[in-house]
Amino acid sequence: MDLQVIEREGQRVLTTAQVATAYEIESKSLMRNFQRNKEHFSEGVHFMALTGDALKQFKGERQNDVNLKFASVLYLWTEQGAFMLAKSLSSDKAWAAYSLLTSQYYKLSKQPSEVQALPYDPERFLALEHRVREIEAQLQLVTIHSGEQKRLQRAISERVYELCDAKARRPAYFSELYRAIKKRYHVDSYRDVPQCQLQDTLLFVQNWGGIQTT
Repeated sequence: MDLQVIEREGQRVLTTAQVATAYEIESKSLMRNFQRNKEHFSEGVHFMALTGDALKQFKGERQNDVNLKFASVLYLWTEQGAFMLAKSLSSDKAWAAYSLLTSQYYKLSKQPSEVQALPYDPERFLALEHRVREIEAQLQLVTIHSGEQKRLQRAISERVYELCDAKARRPAYFSELYRAIKKRYHVDSYRDVPQCQLQDTLLFVQNWGGIQTT
């Protein structure tokens, strides 16, 4: 990845535009996804939010960056933040891009001489493990957003049209497939499918066998 290096508070960070480009998603969509899951992110750990004089100074150092021109708040993402964004997006492209960011961008700033061994603290380790499990459990509750809902609808339509040539019978196929999705994923509507299960849902739709006749 050819990325302009940005360092802040002793670590490499990325702007929202850089992360969005890497994850092949629009910046606005990335920020909407962040806002929906903001309670899972911690400032200073996952991101830095620049405002006021700090933002003016940052813009002054990067006057050729058109993405910064009208920004009133600028988010800079740490390696942990990039991980959380990839996890909340739950797409293969985002995970692949995160892997590249880790190996080709973030870790390049970590020199062996800077690595210091920390003493093992069982209580701190258990607390951290508990927090990770809490975050993972919370992410399980995040449902698919509007763009993913449309993607699922398209997949359902394609499967129904593939299975049924008779126009008059298609409503029954649609109804049965939506019912199958709700039953499989224990949801009241396809809109409530967990974001982490979107890929599985799409595969289920693709392999759905149609209305079973007796």
